[in-house]
Amino acid sequence: MANEQLEAFLRQVKADPALREQCASCPNLDEVAALGRLHGFAFSGIDVVTHQAEATLRLTPEELAPIAAGVELQGHLWLMRILWN
Repeated sequence: MANEQLEAFLRQVKADPALREQCASCPNLDEVAALGRLHGFAFSGIDVVTHQAEATLRLTPEELAPIAAGVELQGHLWLMRILWN
């Protein structure tokens, strides 16, 4: 289920290098959502996780292979990584 507010924010982030840098400095997705709210968008960190999961499920195995290998793909705003605690 698409979140129009999140989609609009992501388009803005992709078009604005300064905003993209601000997103990159957010320590977690709740902070990305807070940044979105500062720019007039309404979505949550959970919405971002859901969006990323849905987008990942649409990828083919060939498209997933570089992600699994740790390659950053053009156009992706966040990289997933495993944190070992």
